[in-house]
Amino acid sequence: SAVEELLSLGLFKALADVTPGLIKVALRPPSSVNAVADACAAAALGEIEGGVLDGTPAINAATDQPAATGLSEALSWAKEKSVDAYDWAKVEVPKAVEAVKSKIDESKK
Repeated sequence: SAVEELLSLGLFKALADVTPGLIKVALRPPSSVNAVADACAAAALGEIEGGVLDGTPAINAATDQPAATGLSEALSWAKEKSVDAYDWAKVEVPKAVEAVKSKIDESKK
């Protein structure tokens, strides 16, 4: 998810490390329900060494969950659409300007 990816960035990790109590918890990346369930089952079956998984990265690694990409995908989509909008404007705005100039010229006659 985008939230998981965002909260996994170094800035948020550093903030979480220095903030107290529930703020610290709120700044930690969330773990998906499926990843936690898989980790619990693996731990119960003795498939996880050490028996303790602390945090989303450890849970995801133990359960082969893919890295969160929601934020990266959203930024990529926004970039692509911005380029599309620029390309459209590059063609259409000059047409609109010329149309307005023509109307102004016609009104002066």
